[in-house]
Amino acid sequence: MSKNLLNLKHSIFILISFFVCTTLVSQKKQNILFIGVDDMRPLINSYGYPQMKTPNLDKLASEGVQFNQAYTNIAVCGASRASILTGVRGSKSRFVKYYSRADEDLPKAITLAKLFKQNGYTTGSIGKIYHEWRDNFDEWDIYRNFREQRDYQSKKTLRMIEKREERNPNNPNNFIGPAWEYADVEDDAYTDGKLTDFAIKTLGDFKDSKKPFFLAVGYVSPHLPFIQPKKYGEMYDDSDLTISREKTIPKNAHNRAFHNWEELRNGYLDMPKKGPVSPNIEKELIKSYYASVSYLDALVGKLIKSLDDLGLRDNTTIVFWSDHGFFLGEHGFWCKHHTFQEAIHVPLIISAPNMTKNEKTDALVEYVDIYPTLSELAGIEAPDYIHGESLVPILKNPSQKFKSEIYSRYQMREVVQDLDYSYHEIIAYDKYFKDRNGNNTPSPDSNERVVAKMLFDMRTDKLQSIDISNEPRYKEVVEKYSKKLLNMRKITNKPILIK
Repeated sequence: MSKNLLNLKHSIFILISFFVCTTLVSQKKQNILFIGVDDMRPLINSYGYPQMKTPNLDKLASEGVQFNQAYTNIAVCGASRASILTGVRGSKSRFVKYYSRADEDLPKAITLAKLFKQNGYTTGSIGKIYHEWRDNFDEWDIYRNFREQRDYQSKKTLRMIEKREERNPNNPNNFIGPAWEYADVEDDAYTDGKLTDFAIKTLGDFKDSKKPFFLAVGYVSPHLPFIQPKKYGEMYDDSDLTISREKTIPKNAHNRAFHNWEELRNGYLDMPKKGPVSPNIEKELIKSYYASVSYLDALVGKLIKSLDDLGLRDNTTIVFWSDHGFFLGEHGFWCKHHTFQEAIHVPLIISAPNMTKNEKTDALVEYVDIYPTLSELAGIEAPDYIHGESLVPILKNPSQKFKSEIYSRYQMREVVQDLDYSYHEIIAYDKYFKDRNGNNTPSPDSNERVVAKMLFDMRTDKLQSIDISNEPRYKEVVEKYSKKLLNMRKITNKPILIK
C-alpha cells in the first residue's frame, strides 16, 4: 500500500472520528448549575465597582455573558423566587409577599425543576432556592435545607445571645444579634461554607450517575446579618466604602415613596428605631456587606472549580442570579422592599457551552426570561403560559437589541423602566382579604386606584434624585408610561391557564 493511500485513510479516519465525537457532544444533554444568592445588587468588580474583591465572579463573567441591565420582577425574597422558578410575573394577588409560595399561588405550574425532572434530569436543591422550604418540595430528587440565616460563629456573639436567653427565656428577641460579624474561623464554619462542600459532593455523585442534572445552589450571603470569616473584612478599608449614591428621598416625591427599613431596625441590635443610622454604623454596614460579597465570591469560585476538577464544566450552563437588590443608605433606605433602582437592579451572568464568552450586554432583561432561556439551551419546550422571553439570542449576539422596557413591583408599588425613563405608581385597592399571616392582600376582584406616581429621567438622573412626574412638560410622558403599567396589570391580573 502506498504512503499516500495510507495518509488518505488516516485523514478520513480522523475526520470521521471528529464528526462522530461532535455529534455525540451535540446530543449530550446540558447540565445546569443554578446559583442563587440573596439581597445582592450588582456590586461586583466586573460591573464597574473596582473597590470590590470578586475575582471568581469576574472570571465567571469572562467565561460567559454579563447582563448589565438585568432586573428582578419583584423586590422581595419569596415572591421573586417563585416568579423566577415559574417564569410568571407577580400580580396583585400572586407572588406578593416575602413568604409567597409557588405551590400556593400557582399550584399547577410546571416549574423549572419540574420541567427538567420530566425530561430526564436529576434535580437537586441545596440551600435557599424557594423562600419557603416546603414549596414544591417533591420537585427535587435531592434536597438539603442549609437555611440558617443568623449562623453566628463569634464566641462573643454567642455568649451575648446565651446571656439574654438566661435572663428572659420567653422573649423571642433574645436571639437577635448584631448586624455584622467577623469570626476568626474557616470558610466552612458558616452555613454558606457548609452548603458549598455539600454541593461539591453532590456534583461528584451526579457525575457518577451519568445523568444530566439541574442543580440549584442557594446562598444566604450577602443577606443580613452580614457574617463571614475575619479575613474577608480585612480586605476592605475606609477608602473602599465610597459609592456614588443619592442619600435623600427624591425631591418632589410623594410621601408614600418613603420606606422605613424595618428589617434592619427591628431585626438586629444597636439599630435606631427611627431616623438615620450613625456615620459609624453606616460605615460598618457597608464594609460588612462588601465583605459578605467577597466571602460569597470565594465560595462560588470553589464550587465552579469543582466542575472543572470533575470534568463537568464544558457541558454545564452556569447561571448566577440574586433574588433582588439591596439599599446601602440610598434615599435614606436600607434593605429592599421598593421599586427604586437599588432594589430591582440585579446581577445576572450566564456561561453556557457553545455561546459567547467574555462579553457584556446592555440589553434590558428581566428575571422571568431565565426560565425560557434554560429550557431552550437544554432543548426542552417551555410551557406556553410563561411570561418571559429566551435570552439565547443575546447569548449568541450580545450587541443585539432585546426588550424595550422592563417591569418590576413590590406589593402595591409598580415600575416600568426603559433606557430613558423610570416611571413608578403606587396602587390602592377597594377590597382586601386577610391572608394566612393575617395581612391585608388585595382581593382578586378588587379595583385599582393610582394614589401616587414618580418619574425619573434615567438619561440625566440615574441616581433617581428628582421626581419630575408633576412637571407640566412631562405630562404626556407620564400618560404614556401609565398606560404601559395599566396594560401590564391587565396581563398579570388575568388567571394563568395551565393545561
